[in-house]
Amino acid sequence: MKTSIDINSGLSSFLMLDRILDMSDSRIVGMRFFGDGRPYVMLESLAQLGAIHVRRLTDFSKHVFLMKIIGCFIPIKTKMDGECLLSGDVAGRSSSSFRYFLKAEKDGVTMAKAELLYAAIEYDRNFKKGILHDHYVRVFSCLQRNSETG
Repeated sequence: MKTSIDINSGLSSFLMLDRILDMSDSRIVGMRFFGDGRPYVMLESLAQLGAIHVRRLTDFSKHVFLMKIIGCFIPIKTKMDGECLLSGDVAGRSSSSFRYFLKAEKDGVTMAKAELLYAAIEYDRNFKKGILHDHYVRVFSCLQRNSETG
């Protein structure tokens, strides 16, 4: 019995955020322009928004990954195109786990919402700090400036 879902977007870039608009210790707000209408791209964008926030909260000192999709709601007939406001609120946290409520809105209408759980672990031989730390610092900086991450 298969217990996982494999998603291959076929996209050349895995960055699903266009910019970060605002951030505090408990909230992050960003934007994403959706042009293809695939629902999993919206879920991935929300997941990346939460993950970049956790990375910032840990000062990029830990490897962060999505541990669990607690819940997700994307209406079947949702047309995902155009610019959407993405937001995430910290719902709970410990030293190594972070729970978020995230949503995507277009023109004031909620297009998707999710409750996600992230883990933050020490960098190790599989997740090398020398590569990942610098990469995510650069991505975060570019998202705040609304520039290319090239």
